[in-house]
Amino acid sequence: MTSDISAPGSPVDRTGLMDSPPEERFDRITRLARELFDVDYALVNIVDDDEVYTKAQPDGPRFGRSPREAVFCGETVKQQGILEVDDATADDRFRDIAAVTEYGMRFYAGFPLRTDDGDAVGTLCLLDSDSRSLTDAQRRSLEQFGRWAQAEVRQSEADAPASAPSAGREERGSADGVRLASLAIPHGVVSGDSSGWQQVGGRVVVTLADVMGKGEAAGAVADALLAALQARRDMDPVQAMLSVEDEARTDGRYRDVFATVFHAVVDAASGTVDFVDAGHGLTLVLHADGTSQRLDSRNLPLGLRPADVEWEPGRVRVGRGDLIVSVSDGALDAYDSTLESLRMIGDDLRAAADTGGFFDELALKVSTHEVDDDVTAVVLSVH
Repeated sequence: MTSDISAPGSPVDRTGLMDSPPEERFDRITRLARELFDVDYALVNIVDDDEVYTKAQPDGPRFGRSPREAVFCGETVKQQGILEVDDATADDRFRDIAAVTEYGMRFYAGFPLRTDDGDAVGTLCLLDSDSRSLTDAQRRSLEQFGRWAQAEVRQSEADAPASAPSAGREERGSADGVRLASLAIPHGVVSGDSSGWQQVGGRVVVTLADVMGKGEAAGAVADALLAALQARRDMDPVQAMLSVEDEARTDGRYRDVFATVFHAVVDAASGTVDFVDAGHGLTLVLHADGTSQRLDSRNLPLGLRPADVEWEPGRVRVGRGDLIVSVSDGALDAYDSTLESLRMIGDDLRAAADTGGFFDELALKVSTHEVDDDVTAVVLSVH
């Protein structure tokens, strides 16, 4: 449904996304989509009756608002599925719009983003200055990216007014060559984030999972997912993810659920960290020499991976004095909500006297900022 979507109290209004500042939870979707599809632009747009607001885009000057008639997305929200335009200069509907005549866009593919009630309030779209066609596999991938963006839109719609966060919960432990600590601050009574670790011989298995949603349902899935990955402690990270995927196909708890995941196996003796990052992208290695490295990949969240796309593994080496910090996206809201927040988190961790001091600072920031999501942080110290 697309009628009357700009009226007061409309579905667009209830998302709170029109004219809202950039957020990493949307930016990472467009960043991955732009790279995977190799296009000039991948955008998340919010669409009302008259204008289109670009919520997420690649780095550069912000697009802001555009007249609805100047872009493709006003037509996309009328569709039930993907709108694909191979060459806009040859399409009577679009050849004269500003996106084509002024900005030179020829290819467009957009997926309509709907609320839980079925109202189309935005799009995830791809644009390129060269004409092209999506393959069947690419269309399936765009649908999966669209589902991811749509879930984030629905999360915005479901967010309650900010309230005092629940008390944080810290856990600490040590294994051969490493120390581990975590902080969990649920948005409510139960968190949709979950983290854990265990030592297996000379290896440490570390997992952080962020299930879309909050509350008891998301918390139950997060706990089940954490237990399933940790139970596969003898598998490498890719094997563990594949095995959990197979189990999820027959387990009703995982139906229509997806999660961003960082799952790693640390070999304390060699300093090798093998990992799979499933749409997470919020793990930072802080080397003792002052340099840092973000661990990311092109993987989609667990539950959204197309069958014809393999998991992309990662590997990094750490040494004495290095730190690894992985956070859920709620932690970014205690800063500026963008990916720049991860750098600031790293700076705060370096500046802290110890991990406890860092957690105290993070908990204070959460209590003094408008954070309406679960916050989890895991820190691994190499000693």
